[in-house]
Parts: sequence; structure tokens; C-alpha cells
Amino acid sequence: MTESRRIGYFGPNRLDPPLPARRFGNKAATLSEMAALGVPVPPGFALAVEICEEFFADDGVLPDDVPALLAAGIESLEESTGLVFGGPRRPLLVSVRSGAPVSMPGIMETVLNVGLSRQTVEGLLFRTGNPRFAWDCYRRFLAQFGQVVCGHEPGPYAARVREALADAGVPDEDELDTAGLRQLAVQSERLYGELGTPFPTDPTAQVLACTEAVLRSWQGPRAEAFRRVAGALDAPGTAVTVEAMVFGNLGAASGAGVAFTRNPWSGEDRLLLDFRFGAQGEEVVSGERAGLDQDAFARIMPTRFAALQEIGDLLERHYRDMQDIEFTIEEGRLFILQSRAGKRTPFAALTIAAAMVREGLISETEAAERLEGVSLETIRTRRVVAGKDLVGEGVPASGGVATGTIALSGERAETDREYGPVVLVRPTASPDDIEGIGAASGLLVSRGGRTSHAAVVARQMGRVCVVNCRSLAIDAAGHRCTIGGTVLREGEVITIDGDTGAVYAGEVEIREERPSELIDAALTWRSARSSAPRNDPVRQA
Repeated sequence: MTESRRIGYFGPNRLDPPLPARRFGNKAATLSEMAALGVPVPPGFALAVEICEEFFADDGVLPDDVPALLAAGIESLEESTGLVFGGPRRPLLVSVRSGAPVSMPGIMETVLNVGLSRQTVEGLLFRTGNPRFAWDCYRRFLAQFGQVVCGHEPGPYAARVREALADAGVPDEDELDTAGLRQLAVQSERLYGELGTPFPTDPTAQVLACTEAVLRSWQGPRAEAFRRVAGALDAPGTAVTVEAMVFGNLGAASGAGVAFTRNPWSGEDRLLLDFRFGAQGEEVVSGERAGLDQDAFARIMPTRFAALQEIGDLLERHYRDMQDIEFTIEEGRLFILQSRAGKRTPFAALTIAAAMVREGLISETEAAERLEGVSLETIRTRRVVAGKDLVGEGVPASGGVATGTIALSGERAETDREYGPVVLVRPTASPDDIEGIGAASGLLVSRGGRTSHAAVVARQMGRVCVVNCRSLAIDAAGHRCTIGGTVLREGEVITIDGDTGAVYAGEVEIREERPSELIDAALTWRSARSSAPRNDPVRQA
């Protein structure tokens, strides 16, 4: 197979045709389409899905041509950026990401800041004049590379962070100064060596190892669990997407966020986003940290908010669907890292389809196709009428009301659902909780934002979700949790309201309504669909 068939390029000022998703994955296909539309995306390239198939067919051995393909791709990024991979003065850093032909939000591996070492940290300092930023990137890379590539447990790295915060007397890594971040990086580098082999300083070896880790994650437990729950066990594999890094942690006018062009649980036609200053993208989507909402972001960065709205409108018109957009702002400059059809609750799917028919964006036949997997007759809106035992409040992330017994682990949720509805209660949900989320009626977490991957998965499954309930503390060993001072044991009943964020002890009085007008319209579209010619609308890669 020729190189051109196994590697695809994208980015500004390239004349390449858009990449096919079936060969190069959703991520690269969409990035190449966005670049052609004039959307600001970082330059990058992708290795074909067939390489993943060959990797597993040969018992986890990379095909012989992968090093040469990576070298060709890196050379193209050097030409696009004017930077040098491994360069001592103007180093190019890249991200290495998955890119399956099916959407798997947060399930597979990503490594950021690839190309850093002691030498290139100094080069990054020279390039940016920002030593705090350079050491922050290096300590992030050491921890992520160790965990993703080498399988190190996250606990020891987290312990180093806690020690650094205690020494500095600050609550968050964002408040560590240059000296604190440099010391944290040195400690992480030493820890890496203690946990295994010495850290690889050769950037070529790093990107090759990250590529292998991304491919390996395709058959990891959480990826297989997601494909099983999503009914995608026959998906062929993942592409590997490599992009030039853009930095949300570069300075005061930098950050990372996720935006939905419409509300993914109510269907409201209004941009919904979470944004965090000083962050790299994985911090926002991982669920570890909450961010500013769209109103706060619009007040602080009105020009960037307007630009994001404009791009969101452009992508909705192009793909004719609600979009889930990951973005980074680097010193005021907006970059789009990914866009895909947004996961939504069944009610939002119905609402959005009806709105897009009214707007002339899609036909009634296409709307019926969009709703093909939705059980229309079971859609109900549930609202709390009265609940006397309010114990806490979080941020609503997937609408509706869920009442069930508390489960503090995914395993407990899977066991207890045989006896009735369950609410999964976690400090923060990770992709490892996918089967527990599927077993529960609702998800309640103490940390994280509305656009985290766990919240996205909960919405896709039609589960109620409340995030960032700050008064929630979990005692897993004692099989209990405390919410707003109220102690609740695993197995006791709670109720979460995904429209308001309220958390109640016990059951509440609810009102259930059928959105009859929307459902009846959708049923009419379905009945007419059989006699109408099947459309082939623009579909997102």
C-alpha cells in the first residue's frame, strides 16, 4: 500500500481533499473538512485505520512502515509551523490522539506535549519567554506519558502534586510558581525512573511509543465496554491523529473548553459551554474540573465567544446537526480541535430534530432518520413538584429526574439494578465507569463539568446527570457518603434533578408529561418516510 493511502494530512493552506472517515477516523476527517471551510484548526496528519487492524493481527507489533509514516507526517508539521521536532531553540510539540470511525468520547487514549525533554524544555522557554509555562508542560507530559504509555498508576504522580501544593501553601496547580512547577517536573521525572525504565528523551521514540499506546487502547477494557454498550463491536479499529500543539496554559488569555451548539438535554437553541483558563484540553473533558459557563465566558471574552458562535453556526449548517466542539484559546487566538455530532438525550434529539425541520436545515424524512433509534412513545419530561429533603445542589448536566438507591461503584450499580433503579454516586466519573453509568438511572459526581466525557456518555444513554456537587464527600470504605452534612449509606434512596441540579434524600413528588405535539409530528414523519425517496444528506465524518 502506498504512503499516500496510509497517511492523510490536514490543516490551513493545504489543498488536500477531505479525508474519508472510514479510513482515517472521525477526528481527522472532520478536521480536514473544517480546514477546507476556513475554520482555524492546528495542522496535523492521521495514520489509517488499517494500521490498527494490522497491529492486532500481528500480536501488537507495529507495521514496518509506521516509523517512516510518522517521520513524513512530522516533517509536514515542521514545514507548516516553522518549528523543529526536538529542536533545542524552537521545538515543535504534538498531541497524539485516537480517531475511530465511530464516536467514542473520552474512551481511548491521548498524549499531549509530545516532544518534550530537559533539552526541549529549555527550547520552549526560549521560544515563548515563559518559564512557568515550559515547566508546566513538561510535568504534565511526564505524568501523562508514564500513565498512558507505560501503564504507571496515577496515584504516585498525584501524590507529588499534593506535596508540591502543600509545600507552596496553595490549593491548585494553577497557583504554583515557576520554581514550584520546575521542582514538580524534576520530582515527576525521578518518579518515572523509579517506576520503570529511564524517561525516553528522543522525541522520535516518544511519538512512536505514543502511537503504539493509542493503538493498544482500542482493545483496552473501557474501549471494549463502550463498544459493547454502544452496539459497535464490529468497528474495525482506530486511526492515529497527530496534531501540532496549541496551548491553553500559555498565559492569562489562554484556556480550553468544550461547547455544544444547542443544549444537549433540553434541545434549546443556545450555545452551552464550559471553559477553563490556564487549562489544556484534557482537563476540561476528563471531568476532573469544572469551568466557566457560557454567560461568564461571554462577559470575559466577548470577541472569542462571538467567534465561537459564528463557527458553531457554520458547522451546524454544514453538517446539519448539533455540534460538540472542543476548542483552545492560545493567547487570545481561537483554535478548534474537534467537532462531532453532539450526544443528546432522547428528548433533546426530538426537540432538535423538530427545530431543524422548522429552520429548513433538514427535511422531515431526514428528521425521521435521525430519530430512528429513539423510542418516541416512551419520551417523557419529568419535573420535581415537591421535595422536602433537599440535601445538596450541583450543576445540571442531563435533564430529568432520577430516583434510586445509592451505588458508590460501577460494580455495585450493576448488581443493585436487579432490585430497582440505582443512582451512581462518584467523586468524578471516568470512562472506566461506562458500564456502571449504563446500569444506573442517574449519575451524581462531586467534581467536573457539564461537558466532561462522563456527562456526554450519560446523556447519550439517556441518564439523568448532576455534576460538581461540591458538598458531596464519599467514604467508599465505609460504604456511605455525605451530602450537605447529611450522611447517606450505600443502598439508601436519593433523587437527583438534572434540570435544576438539586439533590434530595429519599423520593420526591414528580410530574410527568408527554411532549405530545413533538411526538405526534415525529410519528407522522416516520409513517411518511416509507413512501418518500431516501435522502443522502451531508453526514459528519
